[in-house]
Amino acid sequence: MTTGYAWTNLVFAGKYDVALERRAAVATFERRLGSAWTLQLGAGGILWGSLREGARRYDFGPGWSASIAASYRLLDGRDRWPFVLLGASLAVAGAETREAKRGAPVVPYHAGDLRISAVAGKTFFDVLSPYVVARVFGGPIFWQVDGEDRQGTDRYKFQLGLGLVATLPIGLDVFAEIVPLGERSATSGAGFSF
Repeated sequence: MTTGYAWTNLVFAGKYDVALERRAAVATFERRLGSAWTLQLGAGGILWGSLREGARRYDFGPGWSASIAASYRLLDGRDRWPFVLLGASLAVAGAETREAKRGAPVVPYHAGDLRISAVAGKTFFDVLSPYVVARVFGGPIFWQVDGEDRQGTDRYKFQLGLGLVATLPIGLDVFAEIVPLGERSATSGAGFSF
């Protein structure tokens, strides 16, 4: 289970700048496919958030998300080497939005993206695994303002950040990640291995 907060800037039709912030929760199921490959399926949604264009604010209603991801362990972190994971994911999400004024209509918001990632880190004492992460991504966003259909995308299309995973007894892992550059985010979560 992962919860997170993200904030970034979107651009629609090459001219409309929109600030986005959202809180989301996602449950994932991960399956190892051999010694190096992992497949992950995720489902969850947007809990709340907003889009801001100039002085106008549009609030998110509850939404949904779905994703599929795969990762490959290039290096396993033995001896003095770090662990290195390469990954790719495809995600889609949707929610209703409404301008923060009385009588405003509800309009849909849909987004999709493809992400490519690289993670490198080192495990200490078989418990703590600090890491750095780099992601690039792209995909369309579909929205509507004042009856006008708009197509947009994230202005930055990258993430650079760092995180920490703690492997605890009984197969419990907890993690936290902060991404201060590009599409900014802060996430945390926990998972069981069985």
